[in-house]
Amino acid sequence: MDSRAGHLLRLCWSSRYLRLLSSRRTVILLYHGVPRQSDGNSINAAVFEQHILFLKRQFEIIPPTELKTRRAAHEKIRIMLTFDDGFRNHAEVVAPILRKHDVPATFFVCSRPSVPGKYLWFAYLQALEQHFQDKGFYFRESFFDMSSQQRQRNIERLKNLLLNLKPHPIAMYKAIEKELPRLEEFVSEQTLNDCYAGMTEEELNELSRDPLFSIGVHTLDHPFLTKCPREEARRQILDNRKWIEGVSDKLCDSIAYPSGDYGTEVLEECHAIGLKYGHAVIPTLRKYMDYELPRIGIYSPFLDILGFKAHWGDLLRQLRMNVG
Repeated sequence: MDSRAGHLLRLCWSSRYLRLLSSRRTVILLYHGVPRQSDGNSINAAVFEQHILFLKRQFEIIPPTELKTRRAAHEKIRIMLTFDDGFRNHAEVVAPILRKHDVPATFFVCSRPSVPGKYLWFAYLQALEQHFQDKGFYFRESFFDMSSQQRQRNIERLKNLLLNLKPHPIAMYKAIEKELPRLEEFVSEQTLNDCYAGMTEEELNELSRDPLFSIGVHTLDHPFLTKCPREEARRQILDNRKWIEGVSDKLCDSIAYPSGDYGTEVLEECHAIGLKYGHAVIPTLRKYMDYELPRIGIYSPFLDILGFKAHWGDLLRQLRMNVG
């Protein structure tokens, strides 16, 4: 990031007097995978630990039990940490760093990737784009050119084809597992485990037994819930909850909607099932506050961007929504 841009961002969040204007409610931050190693433009283990140290200095990190409390104007902004998808690196990389610094968090975990050799659809596509070594492959009688010039465009093309297969998501995963290249053929086991695989049931159980952490629903297969028939959406949510409670032997009462995708029927099912909180990304209906909790996605390694988002992300989003 340009040093002048970083300096400008720092001016926008670093003064303690700016707290008077910032959000009084808890700001919920959203992380995804945190591998041990990555390129310099994403969040790896070393960068993530820097984030945690920074957040502890500048903010108050709270557990989900304190989510509804509002801070006084002069107090530090309250932050809640959430992690989506249930990647193995959450158990093996993220959790040890959080324990080291005594930081609470909530993990929203999908069921599918807990099975060896099964990957969430978007993780499969990321691995295919990053690691596939041949010139291309055929899918449904079409050739997908994986040269450097065409790779990104054809991965996007494949993504659109897969997401439009019906019934969603069953047909999509059947195609990935039966018709497309296997990741194990061109990605090392170490890389698969560090970047793309899900945590095991044993790791989920260990995570759930730590009083610092809570576990939430993220569906069986990470579908777009509004693409699913209502009964399938209910199955995705309910069976994931049953699996989490069976593995952890603890009540699971919150959900994060995969890809931030939900609608009225999804919220009705969450209520009927007995979930108490629903975590969105951008609230779209704005009718059911406890089921549309906004979150701010953290994707950049830069601390000034993190500080700016934590201070102003919620407020800026509210302003845009009210103007819209």
